[in-house]
Amino acid sequence: MEKIEILRIESLSREPLVVEGYLFKGTNPNAPKIAIVGAMEGDSILPLYCASTLVDFFKNKLEQEKLKGDVLIIPSINHYALNIGKRFWPLDNTDLNMMFPGYELGETTQRIAKKIFDVLNGYDFGVILERRPDPATCLPYIKLYKSGYEDLLAAKKFGFKLIHHRTMKSIDTVTLQYNWQLWGTKAFSIMCPSDNQVDKKVANQINQAIIRFMDKSKIINYHIFNGYESTVMDRNTISVVKSAKSGIFISKESPGNYVSKDQVIGEIVHSLEGNVIHQFLAPCNGMITCFYSNSLIFEHAVAFRIAKIG
Repeated sequence: MEKIEILRIESLSREPLVVEGYLFKGTNPNAPKIAIVGAMEGDSILPLYCASTLVDFFKNKLEQEKLKGDVLIIPSINHYALNIGKRFWPLDNTDLNMMFPGYELGETTQRIAKKIFDVLNGYDFGVILERRPDPATCLPYIKLYKSGYEDLLAAKKFGFKLIHHRTMKSIDTVTLQYNWQLWGTKAFSIMCPSDNQVDKKVANQINQAIIRFMDKSKIINYHIFNGYESTVMDRNTISVVKSAKSGIFISKESPGNYVSKDQVIGEIVHSLEGNVIHQFLAPCNGMITCFYSNSLIFEHAVAFRIAKIG
């Protein structure tokens, strides 16, 4: 293992921002290479945990002869935000994942993105561990833009239940996934629940999926059980259930559970009087992919997302 310094930015009032990566050199120079990026935001605790435990896996649990291609893991980029529990870059509240491919003479976050991207450019595969931006408890899944550069067949090697094949918005052209793909890397975003508590069961699912992908892509020789035959979903196959009232939200189903049309899947309790003022009914047959993770819900907030079946 080689610990490499990717960037160093001096600070007037804090320790320098030093972003480091862990490079594990493979035994076969012709094997594919992969880079894995962890927390780009200050509230991305599960992505940070997954990336750091992958470092431990390659450092302490995988024999060197089983590592065929190079593996680079960058567990964290936005240390300043992580240290104070702030989501975006603390100095100007900008999103690092909206700054790629970066600009070396630009704002601080543009310069950070430029240095990061220079190191990541040239890898065969790229994995970005992302936290959902909304308050939602969800199944881990692959997010893949309809960019013209995406590789759906490769995405299925992870073995997640779902792949969200998402229509691109204009703002998505400055994300790491799109720019990585634009420059020839097959990049994938793994979407993690927005909960700040580490769920080791979910973390294990994510890390096993990454290891499964690397084995199937001939980067490592480490066979584990097969995952799911991933179902590709888009906006037309996801039913969104919004809240009709404000109050205390109680979900009766968990992500991954299958539900039937008109089944009661949750309720809202009056926050002062304690009676049930609204019940959520499943609008279709399908599988719960995520639900609202806060106990207090507002009117018109997205309470559930259901992948339609049939």
